[in-house]
Amino acid sequence: MTILTMKNRIMLGVYLIYAVRKLKSPLVAESVTFAILATILSVFVSVPNVLSNMLDSGNFYRYFITAFSNTNLLVQSVLILVVATLIFFVRNITVHAILKTRLA
Repeated sequence: MTILTMKNRIMLGVYLIYAVRKLKSPLVAESVTFAILATILSVFVSVPNVLSNMLDSGNFYRYFITAFSNTNLLVQSVLILVVATLIFFVRNITVHAILKTRLA
């Protein structure tokens, strides 16, 4: 086992506090949540096939509603969570941009 010097232990604590503060940021939390949910969705849904079928159908809205209503509950739940996370992500970016321009 490595013996940590006092300086290394203090710096490790500083790095951990910095990382925790960055992870508490809504932007980081929503990005991580979106990435996890999108990964889960890509495991259960073949995105290239969905896009190909959607383009072949001609009516995007009707295809999406039909495909959404005929999937299982897990895919529906994950898709709703992905959309909600994306909405919050966009909202936080726009609010941050508006506040930044007002303060400048």
